[in-house]
Amino acid sequence: MAGIEQLPPDQRAVLQLLLKQGRSYDDLSSVLRMDAEAVRDRAHLALEALGPDTDLSEDRLDEVADYLLGQQPASARAQTREYLAGSATGRAWARVVAGELRPVAPEGDLPEIPADGEEVEEAFDALEARRERRQDVERSSKLGGILLLAGLGVALAVVVVLLIGGGGDDGDGDEGNGGQAPPTQAEEEPQIVAQIELLPPDGGESPVAVAQLLAADQGLSIRIVAQGLEPVDEDRVYALWLLNGEDDAQLLGFPEGQPTEEQPLLAAQDPLPPDVGEFESLVITDEPRTEVAEETPSSPGEIVLEGDLQQEQPPGGGGGEEPPAQGEQPRG
Repeated sequence: MAGIEQLPPDQRAVLQLLLKQGRSYDDLSSVLRMDAEAVRDRAHLALEALGPDTDLSEDRLDEVADYLLGQQPASARAQTREYLAGSATGRAWARVVAGELRPVAPEGDLPEIPADGEEVEEAFDALEARRERRQDVERSSKLGGILLLAGLGVALAVVVVLLIGGGGDDGDGDEGNGGQAPPTQAEEEPQIVAQIELLPPDGGESPVAVAQLLAADQGLSIRIVAQGLEPVDEDRVYALWLLNGEDDAQLLGFPEGQPTEEQPLLAAQDPLPPDVGEFESLVITDEPRTEVAEETPSSPGEIVLEGDLQQEQPPGGGGGEEPPAQGEQPRG
């Protein structure tokens, strides 16, 4: 397994042009004066060199390589996400390669590699464990305050040693690092912190959607998959809103993965604003395409799906439930 700096110059140059400048294989074919398929072959050979040994077929490697390099249309991206969500071998190879590519991509921005249900449950378990550790630290801090106010010099000395020296142990093992939870694997990638069902406002059974709130160092984002929506056409397009009522709404955007006859799922992943906690609902609306083309809407159109942002999560976080289509995940 090689690093990017160890790749042949032609392969390294192709990767840098694809990732840093967002070029396509066809774009580079004219720049480099070679066939687009030859550009693709060099990019794929580079990714195979960066990745670990694997039992994946050549076709699968080509598919995942195109996905990581952003060289697939929307329908193909959805199929690759579905494959990765169901294949531990595919995810493992893709994650190693993505780790090698991230320093080359602007701000480390690469397509998301979806998690399966088991990984989602592990993320919720890690989140709950950190919450419990924080509570233990808070209780320990309150006890230290009581001892300080009581003027117990010996106890005060012990607290000072624990807090400053970092060598003590009050039973929860966290005082040595100032009460911060030790880093876990779940913190290195976006972590699912809540899952929300979106249902029709009239109480019908279709369409339906699942939204997952993701936490990462860059902040919160939301990932949505919906099925049963009418395909978009020249008159209709779907939008995502945060809502407190018609007079207090904020447009999140228009999902890239709009439902069509060939690809009936709506798929989206968008960053959330810092004030997301002030909103009660997340909604998907049916917007007139002509009006959207003329001016960005300031209020929601017809609401076709809605979900409560403040809803309680079931024990275990609810993260083990699959989205409407197995593994179908929005763009990363």
